[in-house]
Amino acid sequence: MLSRPLHWTLFAFSLFLPAFLFAADAAPGSKDSAPVLPATVWAVISFAVVLFILWKKLIPVITGAMDDRAEKIREALEAADQAKADAEAAMATHQGNLETARQESRAIIEEGKRDAEKVKAQIVEDANKEAKEISQRVTREIELAKDAALDDLHQRSVALSIDLASKLIDKNLKAKDNQKLIDETVKGFSGN
Repeated sequence: MLSRPLHWTLFAFSLFLPAFLFAADAAPGSKDSAPVLPATVWAVISFAVVLFILWKKLIPVITGAMDDRAEKIREALEAADQAKADAEAAMATHQGNLETARQESRAIIEEGKRDAEKVKAQIVEDANKEAKEISQRVTREIELAKDAALDDLHQRSVALSIDLASKLIDKNLKAKDNQKLIDETVKGFSGN
């Protein structure tokens, strides 16, 4: 194969060959000899040579480049279609996961509400039990305090009765004095 600079040099020479041949002709108006081949023949030959060179060298390169470009575009379109399909599949999966997450969150919220109601009911029940126990304990304490107070009152009244009786016996007084003594004792009892 010829090197690229030599190849282009031959191509340029073949394009300019007809011009060199016409330059060898005599100047117009002189009666020198007529050209070997008429200009039309040279134009057709030049056209055929250029067309042949284009057909053999330039057109395959252009069509190859266009085919390569078309193949790259086709591959890019296929890749874009595949990416679009993948994105749609991922979006559908994402939507499904999102809906599943929503359902799970609703279920968790509902379960939380049920648990909260159970805890609330348990707290109310425990509070009622504790209030009942406190009420029963207070009632027992009140009964014990009442019994203690009655017992104390009973002991004081017995002590007062004994004290009054001993004072009456010690002093054999008149009925007026007995009444006065009873009133004083009752006042003393009321003061305590």
